[in-house]
Amino acid sequence: MRSRFNLIGNGCRIESIDVALTGMLKILGILLCCVLSLPAHAQERPRLIPPGWTQAVADAETRTRKFVSPDGQASLTARQVIADRTAPGRGLDRLAHRDDEQVTYHRRAPSWVAVSGYRDGKIFYRKINLACRGTRWNFVELEYPREMKRAMDATVTHIARGMTRYYDDCGK
Repeated sequence: MRSRFNLIGNGCRIESIDVALTGMLKILGILLCCVLSLPAHAQERPRLIPPGWTQAVADAETRTRKFVSPDGQASLTARQVIADRTAPGRGLDRLAHRDDEQVTYHRRAPSWVAVSGYRDGKIFYRKINLACRGTRWNFVELEYPREMKRAMDATVTHIARGMTRYYDDCGK
């Protein structure tokens, strides 16, 4: 700790620790506690299923669940697929693309891919992220009528951003 010294005659008198330094140390301690508590809060996973949507399909064998919007016009399919640990990105393009789709958006990084476009007159958005510490792909696909685009934009964005918090998720 830093102390202040004053020379008085032949001796040295040690004064008490600076009040300002003590205050700063208290503040640093409080900030450190706040910062250390952030990872637990920051790791909370957002709910990806929109409010009011109901589960229509649950297939434990294929690790697939399908949810439907309250009006029945939109759907969300979620599943996990085994990733090749030696080359996790190898099967990513196969999962991301289908022959019957008109792709209008495609972005890829080593640990994820996002594809959007039209299929059967509807809009689809598909995002696939590496999960379970690199052993599986989390796969989410939304499908909805073109006229719902504006209404679904916020939902698509929320799901796409939220998926990154599931990297260590291995499912149940």
